[in-house]
Amino acid sequence: MAKAKRPPDPIPATQGGAAVFASTGPAGHRKRMRHRVLAHGAGGLADYELLEMLLFYGVPRRDTKPLAKSLINRFGSLSAVLESGSGPLQEAGVTRAAAALCTQLPAVAACLVQDGSAGRAYMGDWDSLVQYCNTVLKGLERPQMRILFLDSRNTLLVDEPLPWPTVTPEAEAVRQAVAHVLQRALAVQACAVVSVLLVAGEADVQAILQGGAPFVAAMREAAPLLAVNLHDHLVVGPTAWASARQMAVDW
Repeated sequence: MAKAKRPPDPIPATQGGAAVFASTGPAGHRKRMRHRVLAHGAGGLADYELLEMLLFYGVPRRDTKPLAKSLINRFGSLSAVLESGSGPLQEAGVTRAAAALCTQLPAVAACLVQDGSAGRAYMGDWDSLVQYCNTVLKGLERPQMRILFLDSRNTLLVDEPLPWPTVTPEAEAVRQAVAHVLQRALAVQACAVVSVLLVAGEADVQAILQGGAPFVAAMREAAPLLAVNLHDHLVVGPTAWASARQMAVDW
């Protein structure tokens, strides 16, 4: 009597008729990573895994995990990698396309902070304002003036640039700036504003703050007429700060 043949091994569990893992080797790593994100979101990924996936788009056929870990070791953190600039990234072995993508993410993050009421940044105290300047505004081109428009709960409605001279403004420039800010405040239904002057290098923030005194005075005089408050005017350098509110004795 012929010996019975051994039954075949069970077929792996399937979804929709296909094997759960199309590949278990290195060749299927990217596909598995994408499926993992689609199924569970990116919140459970380690920093190097997030960077690894970003590098997929500029490194088409190479394992990007070693490069991702190397970049974090070199720059210190995922955020430092993204803020390092295209040149340093390319010097570290990142392709031009992947470097271009990575360096755009901080700007995208800044937009997300402003997008939707649930994600609006709170600006009701000094610590929250400093945190916003140290994160969202940190990488912006300098010098430039930013105006933060706030609602009645001191959450951010709009953050946008204001044309501003790099030297002490003349009276007409001050008048035009104040008019523009108040028109925009009415347009976005803001109840308060914070002006932030970003300066470069070793600029004397205290001297620049004094040079902006006419703008601060004009805003404090005109804004309440439209039920808008000027919460503060800041001069922010790379390593030094100055606050008009903290300097004034009668704010």
